[in-house]
Amino acid sequence: MLIEILPGLILVTLLGAGTALILITALGRVETNPNQAVEQINKLLPQTQCAQCGHPGCRPYSEAIAAGEPINRCPPGGDRTIRDLANLLGRDIIALDAAFGESGPGHTVKIREAECIGCTLCIQACPVDAIIGAAQLMHVVIEKECTGCDLCIPPCPVDCIDLVATRSQSRITPVIELDDNDIAPFIRAPCIRCGECERVCPKQLLPHELYWQRTSNDAMKVMKLDACIECRICDGICPSNIPLTNIFNASKKRIRLEQLESEKSRDAEFRYGRRNDRLIASNSRLRTRASNDDRANILEQLKRTQ
Repeated sequence: MLIEILPGLILVTLLGAGTALILITALGRVETNPNQAVEQINKLLPQTQCAQCGHPGCRPYSEAIAAGEPINRCPPGGDRTIRDLANLLGRDIIALDAAFGESGPGHTVKIREAECIGCTLCIQACPVDAIIGAAQLMHVVIEKECTGCDLCIPPCPVDCIDLVATRSQSRITPVIELDDNDIAPFIRAPCIRCGECERVCPKQLLPHELYWQRTSNDAMKVMKLDACIECRICDGICPSNIPLTNIFNASKKRIRLEQLESEKSRDAEFRYGRRNDRLIASNSRLRTRASNDDRANILEQLKRTQ
C-alpha cells in the first residue's frame, strides 16, 4: 500500500518545495520603499536635533540607519528608542554607545536674563528656533519648544544658560504608571476572565481584556479605553479585588503623555526643517549677491559708457 502511494507523495512534496522556492524568490525581489523606511525610523527618534549621533539632525540619522548604521547612537532616545528601532528593523537590541553620550533626565534650558548680553550666538545655534531676541537685547528660551539639545550652551560667551529638569526621563517615558508590583498588594488572585466586569460596565467595554492588555497602549486604544468613565463598578464586582479603575486611570495618563511627546516631536521636526530651508535660502542669496570686485567692475563699465 505504502509503495503504491509513495510516488504521489514524492510528487506532492516536490511541487510544494518548488512553489515555496518560487515564493521565496519573489519575496526576495520585492524592494521596500527607502523613503518610507526613513519616515518610519524618523518617527521613532526623539527629534531633539542635538547632533550627538554624529549627524546634523534626526532625519539625517534616520537615513543613515536605513542605510545600515547602528541604531544605538541616540542618547536622548535612550534604551526605548533602541528597542523600538530594533523591533521595527528586525535587529538585535544593543546597549547605547557611550561614545555618543549618556542618556539622562529630560531637560530644557533657561537663560539668566540679567546676565544676557544679547550676542545672538545662542539663537544662531538653536536648531529648532526656540530662542527669541535681538542683538544687544535680552534673549529668552521658549520652554515648550526647547528640545534640550544643549547646542546653545557652548557658544554662550558669558555662560548664562542653565539646564532645567523636566518631568520626562526620556522621549516618552511615562511619569504615571502602575506596574504589577504596585497593584500586587491589592489583588487576592489573578484575573480569571470571569466576565463579571464586562457584564456590569455601563459603557459596554471589556475591563478584563483592558487589564490583560494594560502594557500595550495601542491595544488599549483599539479597545476604547478613553470611553471608560471610571465609575469603579468593575472594582466592586471583581472577585480578585483588582483595582481596575486605578490601572485604567494611570494608562490614560500614560497614553496622553505619549501623545503630547509625539506632538512635540513633530513640531520640533517642523521647526528644524523650516530653519534649514531658511538657511539654505539665505546662503543661496549670499552666493548670488555681487562681490566687491563685481561691483567695482560694474561701476567701471558704467563710467566707460558715460
